[in-house]
Amino acid sequence: MTSTKKDPTISALEAVYAALKPLKAPERQRVLASVYALLETSEASVSARSQTMGARGQFETQVKSQAVAPARPVAIRELIQEKKPHTHPQFIALFAYYREKHQNLPTFSRAALAEYYTTSRETPPKNFDRDFVEAVKRGWIHEDGDNSYITSKGLEVVESNFSDVRDRPVKKGSTRSKAKKRPTRKRSS
Repeated sequence: MTSTKKDPTISALEAVYAALKPLKAPERQRVLASVYALLETSEASVSARSQTMGARGQFETQVKSQAVAPARPVAIRELIQEKKPHTHPQFIALFAYYREKHQNLPTFSRAALAEYYTTSRETPPKNFDRDFVEAVKRGWIHEDGDNSYITSKGLEVVESNFSDVRDRPVKKGSTRSKAKKRPTRKRSS
C-alpha cells in the first residue's frame, strides 16, 4: 500500500481558498492584507514567486485569479449616506463600525470617536459624553477606556441601517427637543 503525501503548499492553498470562498470581496481583501502583514511580505513578492514555481505556480495562479481586485476604500461620508444615522448615539455607533470594518481599528477611546464628527463634516453634539453613554446603555458600545469597542449588537444595528431603532432624529441647529410647557393655573384671590 503506497501512501501519497500531498504537497503542503497545495494543502495550504486549498485551506486558504476554502476559508476565503464564502467571504465577500472586501472581507477577503482585509483577510489577505492581514495575512501579508503577519507574514511580513507583500502581495507583489508573493505573485512573483508563484510565477516561478511551475505546476504549483499554475495552481496558485488559478486560485489567485479567482480573488477579486482590491476594493476601494470607503469614506466616512459614504457610509453615513448609506446607513443614514439620525441620532448622535447612532452616529457614534457608526463611527465605531467604520473604525473596525473599514480602518481595521477595533478599539478606541471616546476622544477618538469624537474626532469623526470633524472628519465627516457632521455637527458634533453639545454633550458628546451623554450621547456616548447612551450608545453604551443601548449595548452598541462596550466602554473600556482606550480599549472600548463596538459590540455585536452595535454591528447588527449599523448593518441594518438602524431600521430596528426608534429614536428621534437630530434636528439641525438643535441638540435637545423643546420641553412642553405646562399650562399655568391662575390663582384665585
